[in-house]
Amino acid sequence: MVALARGSWLKLALGLTTLSSSVFAKSSCDRTYEFTLTVGKWAPDGVERDMVLVNGAFPGPTIEVNQGDYVDIIVHNKMVANTTVHFHGIDMHATPWNDGVPGVTQRQIGTGETYHYKWHATQYGSYWYHAHQLGQVEDGMYGAIVIHPRKELEKPWSLISQDAKVLEAIEHAAKKPYPLLLADHRHRTAEDVFALALKANTELPCFDSILFNGKGSVECRSPEEITSLLSAQQQNVLKNNNVTNFGPKGCLPPQLISKTVSPNVTVNMGILPKDVIETCTSTKGPREVITVHKRDASDEKWLAIDLIGAFHMLTGAFSIDEHPVWVYAVDGDYIKPQLVHAIPITNGDRFSILVRLDKPGNYPIRLSSLSNSQIIFSSATLSYNVKDAAPVPEKPTVAYVKNNGVIASNSTIFYSEKTQKQLLVEPIKQVADQTYKLHMRTAGPSFAWALNKTILPPAVLDHGSDPVVLFEPQFDDYDNVTITTKNDTWVDLILITDTLPMPPHPIHKHGNKMWRVGNGIGPFPWATAAEAAAAVPQFFNFVDPPKRDSFLTAQATPTNATWTVLRYHVTSPGAWLLHCHVQSHLQGGMALVIQDGADHWPVVPDNYRNF
Repeated sequence: MVALARGSWLKLALGLTTLSSSVFAKSSCDRTYEFTLTVGKWAPDGVERDMVLVNGAFPGPTIEVNQGDYVDIIVHNKMVANTTVHFHGIDMHATPWNDGVPGVTQRQIGTGETYHYKWHATQYGSYWYHAHQLGQVEDGMYGAIVIHPRKELEKPWSLISQDAKVLEAIEHAAKKPYPLLLADHRHRTAEDVFALALKANTELPCFDSILFNGKGSVECRSPEEITSLLSAQQQNVLKNNNVTNFGPKGCLPPQLISKTVSPNVTVNMGILPKDVIETCTSTKGPREVITVHKRDASDEKWLAIDLIGAFHMLTGAFSIDEHPVWVYAVDGDYIKPQLVHAIPITNGDRFSILVRLDKPGNYPIRLSSLSNSQIIFSSATLSYNVKDAAPVPEKPTVAYVKNNGVIASNSTIFYSEKTQKQLLVEPIKQVADQTYKLHMRTAGPSFAWALNKTILPPAVLDHGSDPVVLFEPQFDDYDNVTITTKNDTWVDLILITDTLPMPPHPIHKHGNKMWRVGNGIGPFPWATAAEAAAAVPQFFNFVDPPKRDSFLTAQATPTNATWTVLRYHVTSPGAWLLHCHVQSHLQGGMALVIQDGADHWPVVPDNYRNF
């Protein structure tokens, strides 16, 4: 085995990764995929830059398996940088050493090394994989995962329609979901961006384009268009600081980033090259087109799409002009379907949707940023027609959402997590066995966020000489970045905003899903969720709350803190990461390690322990 090239944490955090050649084959597992990771030139939006390529392409190939399959992902690292691969949302039950977190579940895959990720696809639905070597996901190391459900699994189609013809069309569509990876993209590598952020002493919330399955264009905006899209809050920020407008990329001007994104630290925006925030050159890049053919005009045709939020920072509003969509699964699990016009989607989210194709034509698939720091929007195309018929004439279409993410009319319905109901409701223990209050706050520059008062030490995610947590757990550690639980217990994680104001944070737990049993505005003076529910029962739901592997915390204003209560059942012993999925926040240390099921700790196979 080639020795690992261990570098400093920062070096690894900023290093590039690449994936190349993916060969699908049969092995002792039911499904085997082979990834070769390389760094190469790619132009997702018409501007060429170094990207991480999976088998010579970006994004990586879709992993498509059936529920119950055993999966073997063989990763050959041909990059200069070390790497790992995380399979986002996959519970890795009984195989935590394949979760792909350096320093927590495995040692890094060094240059020239090969690693076998083997796991059992016990779940179904939409997932994705990405590098967990910090910034490498920003450089393109990601792809979709589709797990087809068992035939006997109960499905929610009858809640959409009772018509036999419609049900047949829905069933047919759901068997072939179309993965759609949504991402924000920059022309500079993650290494460059983080180095500039360190020098400027602030995170840099400005992107060059939005990508649909790795395709997009740079779309510069005129001052007049930008002005027409400014929210009241954005207008007030400009007015209060005597600044006239956002820039041609739709980004906050540098002087306002220093005041709004990093108000309590000294920043140096003058070191930033103009192209990072201030200048913009439009390009004509590739465009994602979803093409569907109907047999005839009366053909009942539906399309299933797996939306995957591969964002690094942005949250966007997704919609398809003139086509309401049924959301039927969230983060892989079936829900009671919601008929909506738009969906807010952020880092790590997955929404499975059904679209009825009942009026042939070409329709924009829109994504508009919901971030206050940048007005950016783009689109792909949904195109369908009757097979062999003449093309439908182009015509204007009606959008449900404006280009700034605001509803176009009062009749527009957004998907609501608050009203999300799982198709199969699992009983939840009414009182948790353990409670951890996690105080989220900044710990210096705006990218240095702490999930619980203290940033996760860089050495934990840089396995040089330090032990891998899974291999050598420290059950007696009681600190702000380590939680230890017992198997078959229920745990509450209470996320409290200590720094005001505070942006929303997409908090992701590895190893299993969680229920959001409560959330509210203001301080959290109670010791437990039970105490809080007794005082403010209207903010809690212990009967049928939403279940996900990531939850977005509520934004805290300058005058109002917020809190979120997440509950989970310890059923998968191992070392799992809990972290913010905003990449710059994770790089800054917004994470902690959970040692779940300490009393049933798994025995790590020698070939993984000795890698």
